[in-house]
Amino acid sequence: FKKVKRAEIVAYEDLGPEAIRKLEVEKFPVIIINDVRGNDLYIEGEKKYKQG
Repeated sequence: FKKVKRAEIVAYEDLGPEAIRKLEVEKFPVIIINDVRGNDLYIEGEKKYKQG
C-alpha cells in the first residue's frame, strides 16, 4: 500500500525532515491548492461562497 514510490531531496538537505523533496507517487489522491498558473483553491472557494 505504499503510495510514495521514490523520494529525492532537491534542496535544503541540512534541514533533515524539513528538506524539499521531489516525490514519485502512485495512486495518491491529492487536492492541488495552488498551481503553476497562479490559481488558488482557497480564493476560488471564498469567491463561490460570497456569491451564494
